[in-house]
Amino acid sequence: MNLTFSIHWKYGAGTHTGWFRTLNEDRSLLRMGTSPSGVPYAAAVMADGMGGTGDGGLASELAVEKLKTWMEQKLPTVLDDSKWMSRLEIEGTALLHNLHRHLVDKRRAHGQTLGTTLTLLVLFQSVYNIFHIGDCRIYKFYSSGRLAQLTRDHSWVAEQVRKGFLAKHKARTHPKRHILTQGLGLGKEPKVYVRSGTYHPGTLFLLTSDGFHDRFSNEAIAIMLRRASSSLEPQDVCDQLITRALDKHADDNISLLLIKPIGRNKTLRALLGIRTKLCWLWIRRLLRRS
Repeated sequence: MNLTFSIHWKYGAGTHTGWFRTLNEDRSLLRMGTSPSGVPYAAAVMADGMGGTGDGGLASELAVEKLKTWMEQKLPTVLDDSKWMSRLEIEGTALLHNLHRHLVDKRRAHGQTLGTTLTLLVLFQSVYNIFHIGDCRIYKFYSSGRLAQLTRDHSWVAEQVRKGFLAKHKARTHPKRHILTQGLGLGKEPKVYVRSGTYHPGTLFLLTSDGFHDRFSNEAIAIMLRRASSSLEPQDVCDQLITRALDKHADDNISLLLIKPIGRNKTLRALLGIRTKLCWLWIRRLLRRS
């Protein structure tokens, strides 16, 4: 049986050193392609080298280069597997653990302290898959105008907010907002944050480094996207968001990636099948944690 797929992608990207930095330690990457059986996919990564760790830019560069190789050589084969959801979860988690060990080995061999955050997004067959360590973020902006933050910040202030010790609106300006509780290349083996769910064509995914989202509340980001995304192309939206962050006197590197799948919705039956598989994945995650 011949299958045809009409999904394609609109996208935008942008970065800026910010007003008070001389180096940009953010790195990002976007790859789009098809699996060996011809099904379209997109993969995006955002990494923010940890300032003050010796060479944050080198750490994020090394991590993204490893991701690039994996995207080109391994990811298409993983997505062609009949059990691609569970295989991708296993491989994506292992990938970030291997990246952590790679940076630790580099540190030991060369005496450098290399640390970076890293957030990976894979879009395939109406399913988003996230693998995340650090405080870069992924947002999902629905066609209805609702914004959802899909990642969990691995930072001291985020932990205080989750525990109820710090008000959410104070976290963005707190003196300890840049203290991370997890990162690649530093400290003990990190716990990878994994998340998956479904999306429809027209949904917009926004990846950001903290130099952007520290400037705005999630509510403010939603308002900006509502105003811009209905009439502008993703690249224009990126440019506008970076300009708004610079207007807020951004003191850190700013990086954004925007991805918007375009095409037909899956049938209700197909979506129900996908959601059933996602439920089983979620149950297995809970069992592993218990």
